[in-house]
Amino acid sequence: MLDHRAYSLLADLVLLAHMAVVVFVVGGLLLIIVGNLRGWLWVNLLAFRVAHFLAVGVIVVQAWLGELCPLTVLES
Repeated sequence: MLDHRAYSLLADLVLLAHMAVVVFVVGGLLLIIVGNLRGWLWVNLLAFRVAHFLAVGVIVVQAWLGELCPLTVLES
């Protein structure tokens, strides 16, 4: 059985994952803009752009449906 410290650690790990998603979505957009202005080719790689597009798309669909983010639910 998990004690309070284990649940706290798991919540912190989920929080870190959640923060990583936020940084990827917001930071990814900034990197795409700045990268294109500075000529960084990697910001236009298909894998990066598709991953960023899908991350933003999932967030938009959740908002449209009025659903909470699964990571928010897990943190609670």
